[in-house]
Amino acid sequence: MEFKSVSINEVVIVSAVRTPIGSFGGALSSLSATKLGAIAVEAAVERAGIPKEEIKEVCSSGMKAVIFAIQTLQVGAHDVVLAGGMESMSNIPFYLKRGKIPYGGTALLDGILQDGLTDVYNQYHMGDCAENAVKKFNFSREEQDEHAMNSYRKTAAAYEANVFFKELVAVSVPQKKGPPILVTEDEEYKNIDFEKFTKLSPAFQKDGTITAGNSSPLNDGGAAVVLMTAEAANRTKTKPLARVIGYADGERDPIDFTLAPAVAITNLLEKTGVNKHDIALWEINEPFSMVTMANQRLLGIDPAKINIHGSAVSMGHPIGMSGTRLIAHLCHVLNKGELGVATTCNGGGGASCIMIEKL
Repeated sequence: MEFKSVSINEVVIVSAVRTPIGSFGGALSSLSATKLGAIAVEAAVERAGIPKEEIKEVCSSGMKAVIFAIQTLQVGAHDVVLAGGMESMSNIPFYLKRGKIPYGGTALLDGILQDGLTDVYNQYHMGDCAENAVKKFNFSREEQDEHAMNSYRKTAAAYEANVFFKELVAVSVPQKKGPPILVTEDEEYKNIDFEKFTKLSPAFQKDGTITAGNSSPLNDGGAAVVLMTAEAANRTKTKPLARVIGYADGERDPIDFTLAPAVAITNLLEKTGVNKHDIALWEINEPFSMVTMANQRLLGIDPAKINIHGSAVSMGHPIGMSGTRLIAHLCHVLNKGELGVATTCNGGGGASCIMIEKL
């Protein structure tokens, strides 16, 4: 019996957008995660310039969603896929355990901490994992603070230079009284007091070096990309932004999840045959400043090419959105022919990364 072999299709990104990132309890806090996601999705489809009925499948879980979408296109299951991520940390509820409430009451569980920021294997906070890695690399509090403050400076400079306008879609937020407000830029990068920054107390351990300042805040936002096979893009006369070169995952022990991007990137470079020196820009998701610092050291890559317009520390980290945001940003800031890599670690010990070429 003969079977038709499956060829691997070339995949391109034809649009990539995101909402501004709102602060916790800030301008976007009245909007649900699904609303933020829908705004990004609608804009991504509109900017792609393709009929809505061409979209065959919708994915929404950050970078991994984009990778799954790429795989779907590569094997020919679909011609066009929309993928992305969304998060409204302002609206994550508190949990009350089901069952009879004992005399004296019961405690509420913070959904953010319970489902997002606690290691499921060892039941310790992600910040404790980061502190463990800090000790391995002997990073000082001063080094981490300076790295974080530099991220804020880079984001402010990028806004001054109008770097983000191609990727942003404005969000209209209804108000109880008066007209809706229009949110057009990230809120977080302006919420900085450099004089107080170095005086912040450790956030996770009494003698720790990680603070609210050199960690990413809690945020809201949505991002989406439209991906197509190169053949479908040609057929519909859709101009792509970038093409996908490759993707990879990497794993470490759960306590060392902050170091997993180096493993994923090493795997990616081996798979693609690309030299690290040929990468023009690196986007490393930064839940803590030490993540970028550690992985830069492990990989031996040029820090001048990493997060050149700021990071999750200065821009915000809506957990479900961030992976897609990194990809969207690279799509718009790379120059034609340049290669970019985006990577993000995740609780549990893993990391994912993707390489694209600007078209």
